[in-house]
Amino acid sequence: MRYRDGELRRGELSGSTLPEVCRIAQPASISRGARSRWTFPLLNGLVWLFAGCALSASGGPGADPVAPQDSLCCSRASEAITLEYLGVGGWLIRMGDASILTAPFFSNPGLVEVGIQTIEADTAMIDRFLPPVSDVTAILVGHAHYDHLMDIPYILRRKAPRALMYGSRTAVNLVHGDVGIAPARLREMESIAGSAAAPGEWVSIADGRIRFMPLLSGHAPHFMGVQLYRGEVDRPAIDLPDRAGGWLEGQTLAFLIDFLSEEGDVVFRIHYQDAASTPPAGFPPTAGDGIPVDLVILCPPGFEEVDDYPEGILRALSPRLVMLGHWEDFFRPRTEPIRPLRATDFDEFVARLEGAMAPGAEWKRPEPGEVVRIGSR
Repeated sequence: MRYRDGELRRGELSGSTLPEVCRIAQPASISRGARSRWTFPLLNGLVWLFAGCALSASGGPGADPVAPQDSLCCSRASEAITLEYLGVGGWLIRMGDASILTAPFFSNPGLVEVGIQTIEADTAMIDRFLPPVSDVTAILVGHAHYDHLMDIPYILRRKAPRALMYGSRTAVNLVHGDVGIAPARLREMESIAGSAAAPGEWVSIADGRIRFMPLLSGHAPHFMGVQLYRGEVDRPAIDLPDRAGGWLEGQTLAFLIDFLSEEGDVVFRIHYQDAASTPPAGFPPTAGDGIPVDLVILCPPGFEEVDDYPEGILRALSPRLVMLGHWEDFFRPRTEPIRPLRATDFDEFVARLEGAMAPGAEWKRPEPGEVVRIGSR
């Protein structure tokens, strides 16, 4: 396939998925013989149309970066921590020279493209809106839908040459479809993931200044109980998918991310989710190490489709800070004004959020491109 900058990748992949390597969870009402190339793109398009996700509830400022803000307090670090919200599931988090990136998305194909046409990474949008990340050594991917994974191959090859990608088996197998990325840069995390019942393994990066633990999580249905693009990719792909339906979810992961002092003490802990889930999916081990979670990053879309979200995770972790991601309409080009997803009732979400937060805790919904600075004590 070709990226929008014209760069040639492997030969064109026919069909909307990778049928030779995928195990797809199909709706029971559709027989195997009727599953044509167009059945699921059309079904997906109709679901999104009914959901109304491409329509906006209110206007918003543009997407260009804004100046850092000293808006939240505080970490136990001797230096400030900055979080730049990149849009959808993307966050660039830094403490001094230590940094980590969660999967950003800038391409934003439109509703019709997602529903029935081919899609690909928009390298011009990535070049314009992705800040410098050449020093980043880890990119965390929560799940493998197109709006979390499609831009990653280009970023790995052109923007973050030192980075390894950490994600599910499906995410790793899909990105294998880009022959320009060495397989050693793709790290599967399912086998070491923890849960509320059992701890997982820590992965240390940035000379020991950052560590993270993958956590088994879940993904809310998209609309009226319908969950799109379910399934797994069992073997390395031979090319990148060219339709939204080819970017199958795989196992959804959350992450516990620690920033450490030079002495090895945890000075700031983040719990990151890029999809709403029913508790206790995505929870860290209940028999933890006694270190509090300072910041929880939540995903509002889909909260109505699962139980006890965000209340469950907030009760379990009692963070002092909460930030909201994946809230904006990602069917609109990043060059247009940012608008929230209409299908998400943000007033209801905020009411439930504030009702579950600990006394004195703060929350923020940053704009894409906004940098939030968390000062030291």
